Amino acid sequence: MAGADRGVAEPAQHEAAEGGALATAARWLAIGGGLALVSAMAVTVASVLRASFGRPILGDTEIVEMLAGVAVAWFMPWATVRGAHIRLDVFTARAPAAVRSTLDAIAAIIVAIIVAVLAWRLVQGGLDAHDRGRETMFLQIPLWWAYAAASLGMVLWAMTALAAAIATLRGEVS
Repeated sequence: MAGADRGVAEPAQHEAAEGGALATAARWLAIGGGLALVSAMAVTVASVLRASFGRPILGDTEIVEMLAGVAVAWFMPWATVRGAHIRLDVFTARAPAAVRSTLDAIAAIIVAIIVAVLAWRLVQGGLDAHDRGRETMFLQIPLWWAYAAASLGMVLWAMTALAAAIATLRGEVS
């Protein structure tokens, strides 16, 4: 592939890291994210079909929003394990492999820190939503569960990003 010529990590180069506990958890979470996304799609299709007969589903957007948000959070750790995130390597394509690896590790550490902060804020938001009994407007679904589910994905994403940084620094991922 063209990316391999420039030193861009291809998913196949990450497969050695996919046998660990983090990778297994990320894989199962991604499967759960896929189920959440399919569920969101089913609600959307049902809502459109029912609306076409004058019988819309009240609160359908509440369900779709929560499921889609959780799905995204649950997909990200697997994308990190697979090395499937988009990279902009215009400025580093011709740099030596050691420089690219160091920059990749630094980027992964930065991602881990940012995602850890986001996870912390999601946990805080979920606890706040639980304590205050916050619910969706129409269906009155408690909001804390979506915060908790998304937090799980974000914590795992931070852990996989940190593991990717360590693997890159050790030379386990090119």
